[in-house]
Amino acid sequence: MVSIFDSNLLQKQVNLPKEFIWPSKDLVNTTQEELKEPLIDLSIMKSDDEEAIASAAELVRKACLKHGFFQVINHGVDQDLIHDAYCETDSIFKLPISKKLSAKRVYGGVSGYSGAHADRYSSKLPWKETFSFVYNHQNSSNSQIVDYFESVLGEDFQDAG
Repeated sequence: MVSIFDSNLLQKQVNLPKEFIWPSKDLVNTTQEELKEPLIDLSIMKSDDEEAIASAAELVRKACLKHGFFQVINHGVDQDLIHDAYCETDSIFKLPISKKLSAKRVYGGVSGYSGAHADRYSSKLPWKETFSFVYNHQNSSNSQIVDYFESVLGEDFQDAG
């Protein structure tokens, strides 16, 4: 039986399915210090300060090698756009599981919904959901993401695209 990660359902259950319970030896040690991801200030890219740019690049390199996370500030992306993107993302993950599964990633594919990668694992399932899509920058169509979201989730998700 393949388990499905349904956060709405799992939050309401008294007993979690055994596939989602990890052995103590596999849990993260919470006594470790909190992750301090580097803060990368992109405003330096507008300067001619090659040393500051090289320093920022080195911070990104180290973060990618160590844990894969860094935070970017002064990137120029409008805060309203960021807020709207979060809202659209939330609207997808709050959908009923049946709707999310209608956009399920096909085996071997990269685009679509995946809940806990249950198709790849039978135990120690991750507590996550993903919704992935491909963007082809060489494609001249400006609507390729909108078209994808509409095709798998329906017209109500045009803004998400």
